[in-house]
Amino acid sequence: MTLGGENRQSIPIRERTMTAEPRCCPYCGTKFSPSKFHPDQRVCSKPECRRRWRTEYHRRKYRSDAEYRLVCRDSNQKWRAQNVGYQRRYRQQHPAYVEQNRTAQKRRDRRSRVQNLVKNNLALDLKSIDADVWLVGPDLGDLVKNNLAISELMIYQSFTPSKGRAA
Repeated sequence: MTLGGENRQSIPIRERTMTAEPRCCPYCGTKFSPSKFHPDQRVCSKPECRRRWRTEYHRRKYRSDAEYRLVCRDSNQKWRAQNVGYQRRYRQQHPAYVEQNRTAQKRRDRRSRVQNLVKNNLALDLKSIDADVWLVGPDLGDLVKNNLAISELMIYQSFTPSKGRAA
């Protein structure tokens, strides 16, 4: 194919092919061919994969771009101003969610307290106590070099009768 008429110099035009090599979607692992309109496409066209890509993009952008963060914050504030009482209504209409959230928060609080106890030996000097100390609780596997359990610390002292008393 050439450009120009008979009086002009002939310039060959390369015909481009818009087919890109198939790629592998990082989310679902399927092979896909990028769109000819978006040759940089990195994710297949499945809605779940696109949603994950957008979510990750939003998180990256939110962390790296201060102006984007401000726009997001302003958008959230406008929505909350237009939907006053939404959270209260949602919690009233979804009691199972409230209970699940309450349970999860207790678990998070307990985990936080246990993590703060790591290498904490200030509560009791256990070597000076003439007693057996038992640490009891579900999160004690997380304690490293720690002599204190949350409120589940139980100290038992064995009772030995005096030499002068009969048992």
